[in-house]
Amino acid sequence: MNKKLLSLSMTLLSAGCFAATYTPVHEKTNFEDAPEYKAMMEQLRPYGAFVSKVEPKVEDVKTDVPKEMSKGQRAVEEAKARNRAILAGMKTEDKKVNEQIADNNLSEMDRLKLETKKVQEGWKKEIAETRAQWKREQDIFLGRIKIYKENTFVIPAPAPKEKIIEKKEIPSLPDAYIVGGALSVPVRDQKDRPTCAAFAGIRAMEIILAQNKVERDLSEQYFYWASKPACQSSPCSEKGSWVTYGLDYSKDQPNVDIPTEQNCAYKDGSVPQNETQLPITSSCHTGVVKVESYETVRTLADVIEKVKNDTPVVVSAKLTPNYYLNQGLITLADENKGADKMNSHSLGHAFLAVGVIELPEKMQATEGRYCIVVTNSWGKGWGAGGFSCITENWFTKNRSNNPFVAITKVSGE
Repeated sequence: MNKKLLSLSMTLLSAGCFAATYTPVHEKTNFEDAPEYKAMMEQLRPYGAFVSKVEPKVEDVKTDVPKEMSKGQRAVEEAKARNRAILAGMKTEDKKVNEQIADNNLSEMDRLKLETKKVQEGWKKEIAETRAQWKREQDIFLGRIKIYKENTFVIPAPAPKEKIIEKKEIPSLPDAYIVGGALSVPVRDQKDRPTCAAFAGIRAMEIILAQNKVERDLSEQYFYWASKPACQSSPCSEKGSWVTYGLDYSKDQPNVDIPTEQNCAYKDGSVPQNETQLPITSSCHTGVVKVESYETVRTLADVIEKVKNDTPVVVSAKLTPNYYLNQGLITLADENKGADKMNSHSLGHAFLAVGVIELPEKMQATEGRYCIVVTNSWGKGWGAGGFSCITENWFTKNRSNNPFVAITKVSGE
């Protein structure tokens, strides 16, 4: 082996040895406090009570074994811990309340009430400010609906096509769960281009990195190029892509290949007859992350199993009018709501599944047992700050026939 080949081999070996690998991390998060989750729950509550779940009965408990806390006791302890963590990070704006909380003569319950009151006041202010921002962005979004609709496309399906049969039973369906990191990664906007699958794939990677305490803003511009093999060396006009093409391209590279947004910035305007906007700049080949593995996910039940284990899933569907016009809930019953503004069905669109919420009992006969929490790539003016919950029956009717995709491992510098 000559010196140049030996040097190159040592460089590649060194890069492989020192690259970190990241997989989804499962840990408890306080998603219940997020404005996006609260907004989705506000859409569900008018439908009535949620399913009552009976706690498992504990029998023959030995006297020398510490008694397990009841559900109510656990809720109080969790609330106390959450309140104290939030208060620790808040500025001291109300000295009197803080002194009352610190009063040693207060009972634990009175102290908890004061802590909760202060936290709720802080959350009310934050939620009001957040929703005012959503309203401003929604006004912009409403003026762009036609553009988003024009950038839907037929999602590429595998050959030969397969018939996907949804599972009726969902083992251990949680009351509600949202993937860790899903609410902390900023919601972005694909704007005038059919790049939804690239945005969904990149966001899935960013969430996995966030779970591992790594903050990266990765390049959708590069990933869209990587997802269109026929358009990498010469311009083309075919709209859209599917995420597996980009994932396979990254997997096949010897080193990290996906660059940051800073090195390969997204261009939000379309270029006629040049979907991948060739030539891409040299800095677009300065990679920091590489896809190591992914899995196909066929049924909605399998999607739920993935999100329960903090793995986001790239999904796709034909869009109905109420997908465009919603406040955080998309139902089958209202699928044609807003039909005066657009056709009853558009083509396909990709987005990211990041959670699940069990539906109120009153909804289950017509909408199914649950709704899947998704995040979109149309900015914070869509849904509830860029998030919405899509019911089981809407998804079953309108989903694409192609399998969905879950990224399971990435590597990085």
